[in-house]
Amino acid sequence: MRAAEHVGTSGAELLLATLILVVVGVVVRIRPRWPLWLLVALRLAAFLILTLLIRDLLGSPLEPRFASVLDNTTFWEHVIEAGWWLSAAGLAIGLVRLLVVLEHRPRETEIISDLIAGAIGVATLLAIVNFALGVPIAGLLATSGVIAIVLGLALQNTLADVFSGIAVDVERPYKVGDLLWVEGDIEGHVTQVTWRSTHIATGQGNIAIVPNSVMAKARLVNRSLPVPSRFDTIEVKLDPMIPPERCLEVLTTATRAARLPMASPSPSVTCTGLVPDGISYQISYAVASSDTLPSARSEMLTQLHRHLSYVGIGFAGSPGPTQPVSPTPPTLLHVLANSDLLKALNTEQQQALATRFREVWLDRDETLFLEGCVPEYLFLIASGVVEFCRQHPSGREVIQRISPGECAGAIGVITSCVYTATAKTITPVRAFRLSRADLFEAMATVPGLEGNLQAAIRNSRRTASRELAAKPTDTDEPGEDLAARFHDFLHLLAR
Repeated sequence: MRAAEHVGTSGAELLLATLILVVVGVVVRIRPRWPLWLLVALRLAAFLILTLLIRDLLGSPLEPRFASVLDNTTFWEHVIEAGWWLSAAGLAIGLVRLLVVLEHRPRETEIISDLIAGAIGVATLLAIVNFALGVPIAGLLATSGVIAIVLGLALQNTLADVFSGIAVDVERPYKVGDLLWVEGDIEGHVTQVTWRSTHIATGQGNIAIVPNSVMAKARLVNRSLPVPSRFDTIEVKLDPMIPPERCLEVLTTATRAARLPMASPSPSVTCTGLVPDGISYQISYAVASSDTLPSARSEMLTQLHRHLSYVGIGFAGSPGPTQPVSPTPPTLLHVLANSDLLKALNTEQQQALATRFREVWLDRDETLFLEGCVPEYLFLIASGVVEFCRQHPSGREVIQRISPGECAGAIGVITSCVYTATAKTITPVRAFRLSRADLFEAMATVPGLEGNLQAAIRNSRRTASRELAAKPTDTDEPGEDLAARFHDFLHLLAR
């Protein structure tokens, strides 16, 4: 036991040391919203004051003096010295965690800092037993070694997960928030990394809990590194009788119609296989993030199907013997019958309009109508892509792109509205053009055409949303009553 002699023992100093230990312990337990560096500074100040007090009371804590009799004062001194060791341990742990923060290491794991904290705690316990209580620790260490071997054998799997978690924390192949693919068809965003496992939120709304030992051995693909953008490919096999250069042209045009894929790097189309039962083509594109990948793939497939069907190019693998096919451009009646807007008209009305349409061929970067002007023509797209855009002080805004079977300028022609967008071709375009005068003449002579057009535009949400930016202008042209009704309809849609 500690010797009875004390250097300058003072009840006031013992009380002050006890008060410091209690205050620091309470502050740490409450965990106020202080920054970590402030808590470390508090621990450091308390440790320095305790060190000075113990040197006055007991001398050096590393050179204990034991007595044969244990009284109340001596017991109190034991407690103070044990508190000094605990204060030193708390300061060391705080410095380790502060170092983790300063190095910007992920706070969600902290596996290494927790391991160091545990080692400091064990060393502090042994120091208290040896220096504050005067109990030899040689036998304790030998006994603890045997216990450690027994626990290690009993907890092999758990320890494998723990040490694998340490390896993952050191290597950092992923972090919370990353989109991760794990061998075994597990893919999702990492939500938490613990001592034992990694939690992954899958696309099905579930949480996959994967042991760290599995994560350390499995093949991983971090889809968030080095950049969050994703690349995707689509394979199609087309009719082998169609010249590849023609298929490449149509497929490239279809990729230009999709808006979700990134413009840079631009989508690419390559011919990857040439066999008797079909020619294979690969469409490659990139998206800004994994979240948009399903929508971008769906949009790309839709555009590919639309453009191929409108030019008469079929897919390979059709039943029956393969016959030489020469794809022909779709006729006006075919485009009218499959148009998003005008397919609602009956056969008689479509044929009446067909006699008034005129076929036009447009090169790339030709303008259908300008922002601020009243469109003179309705354009029905047969092939190619047309882009609607606005000019802003901050730059050019793309509103929409239209493909074969869609109309441009329909509401503007009918209502004499001034467009706040410019329609321009971004690929060579084949279209059928209908003037305002011819349209009004057809509505005046064809029974039911006016009402069916109103219903068609009302049901075509895509056309209405694209052209709601049009604003009215004064006109005395035929169809003024119809224009007023359509204008009222547009304002109702805009609400």
